[in-house]
Amino acid sequence: MGVALAIWFVCVVTGVLLANSDIDVWPVIQIRTFVNGVGEAVGDTNVVVLWLIALVVLLPATAVHEAGHAIAGRLLGFRVHSIRVWRIEIHAPFRLGWYRGPRSGVGGWAILSPDQMENLAPRAAAMAAAGPVANLLSVAVVLALPLERGLFLGIFVLCSLFLGVVNLVPFRTGAMHTDGHRILIMLKDRRRGERWLAMLMLQKDVIDGIAPEFFSPEYVAVATAVKDKSGDTVSAHMMAYASAFQQHRDDDAARLLETCLAYSCYTSPLVQQVLIADAAMFQGRRRGRADLAGQWLNDLPAKTALPWLRDWAEAGVLHARGDAAAALAKLDAIESAIRKRVHPLQRKVSLDSVHRWRQELQQLAPVLDSRG
Repeated sequence: MGVALAIWFVCVVTGVLLANSDIDVWPVIQIRTFVNGVGEAVGDTNVVVLWLIALVVLLPATAVHEAGHAIAGRLLGFRVHSIRVWRIEIHAPFRLGWYRGPRSGVGGWAILSPDQMENLAPRAAAMAAAGPVANLLSVAVVLALPLERGLFLGIFVLCSLFLGVVNLVPFRTGAMHTDGHRILIMLKDRRRGERWLAMLMLQKDVIDGIAPEFFSPEYVAVATAVKDKSGDTVSAHMMAYASAFQQHRDDDAARLLETCLAYSCYTSPLVQQVLIADAAMFQGRRRGRADLAGQWLNDLPAKTALPWLRDWAEAGVLHARGDAAAALAKLDAIESAIRKRVHPLQRKVSLDSVHRWRQELQQLAPVLDSRG
């Protein structure tokens, strides 16, 4: 956020300097006219009204950005699965939805998956660049057309310029990578670039409904070959952990989960809570350690980002204690919550995990109950 605000400040200062310069080339003339016009309109407008206008105008600017990714991706051989702008979602093929998950904010995303590995690096880089380029092109169109430079249009230009410039600057903050940072990785860091491409292919498998135990070992190996201080390390090892867990390679799964937890500070609070809940589940379900599962459960906040995470961890404790009936009741509550809240592309994966555990508990119920 600090980097973004610094870039915003530079953009404003640059615009003011150009507005007061004597340079007579077309872009500078257009910027000078535009800034002066917006300045006059801003001077007569209440600050609260300005903030409300900026909030409203940011939505179409964000839509342009995500549409740029989606259109370019489609032309470059990617499948477009979902576009989100704030809480508005469009799922292929053109089905509207309402995002109910965490981290809605005023942002967005475009979920795409590659068709194949061939020439994936340049295709992925071009797809990443398309979002900010779309914002900058929208600025050029507004400046070029003979439109009345009102306050709404002026703020739209400022928001679009901000989104375009910030996303082209290569930096990372927390778990978020700018488009420019992704492009720089592709161009400058072969191993981290290959990791991202392998993650895209694994994401494609998830979207296509391929069970984790059938993930490509080659892509899993490439995705986990690099450990650095980034959210990508966590995401890659989470997919590898899911694969090892479902293959019942418990020692490998434990090692991969430990890596996820060790690097979890570089990802979001939501992912951190998911990992803690999964650690409780793993210790209870696979190790039979109710004590360790309970310790992980205690590390979860009373109110989690996803409402069923405590139930997931508690089910692990109950599994280890041999209380199959109570554990199954927790899974029923989890399934109900997932059906209401989870993004459609993640719902199948989440429900599959619940169903597998339920079948395991039902098969083991006589043994577990006898322990109790």
